[in-house]
Amino acid sequence: MKERIAKAMGLLLLAALTGCVSQGTYDRTLHELQSAKNDLERVRVQNEGLNKQMMSLKETNSKLKEEIDKANTQIASLSDAVGKERQAGEGKLKDLERHVKELTASKKALSQELEVAKQRYEDSLKIQKRQAKELKEREQSSLLQPPTQPAKPAEPPVPEPAANATAAPDQAVMMPPTNTNPLLVDINKATSTELTMVLELAKEDSDKLVKNRPYKTKEELVTKAGIAKATVDKIKDKIAVGP
Repeated sequence: MKERIAKAMGLLLLAALTGCVSQGTYDRTLHELQSAKNDLERVRVQNEGLNKQMMSLKETNSKLKEEIDKANTQIASLSDAVGKERQAGEGKLKDLERHVKELTASKKALSQELEVAKQRYEDSLKIQKRQAKELKEREQSSLLQPPTQPAKPAEPPVPEPAANATAAPDQAVMMPPTNTNPLLVDINKATSTELTMVLELAKEDSDKLVKNRPYKTKEELVTKAGIAKATVDKIKDKIAVGP
């Protein structure tokens, strides 16, 4: 385009200088110059259109950039919210796991206590049955004993012969008292559970009592087993010292 314009301008300049250019050449040169001018105007219009498109693209690009920045900000905010929610969820999960462990431990402890209570109940039933049996046997034994004979009047003592006057008098034989009450607890035979259930002793005292057997007297519960005297005084009417 520029070459055509330059060529046309050169021809016009040459014609003006020499004055010997034909009319046809001159008209053709003017036509080419007009054609070049039209092309130049069209290019200018196209250039303006391209410039407008460039401006529009720049504005669109700027808007897109702003939208992208907003989207990035929203994404960052959502990421923070998701992170916080995740941390809160992990905290709740840990709390639930700890709560489950505590409930499991409580359930285990309750099961053990239930087993102990069940064993104590069974032992108590055994003690009650044994005591009821002993009481029944004692009642049956008392029913089978012959009736008591009436006491005979005392006869005057017969004087001993003189030969026997120096003989030693008969000595009374002292028999140790025996326990005839089956409701008393024999401290030499009762189990630790029986001692705890019937006598209401602490487990520590029951273990001491069982560990330091046998006993000959009730006082040995203090001197030998190391149980407090106040505790022994409290249970002394409920216990017996068997062989």
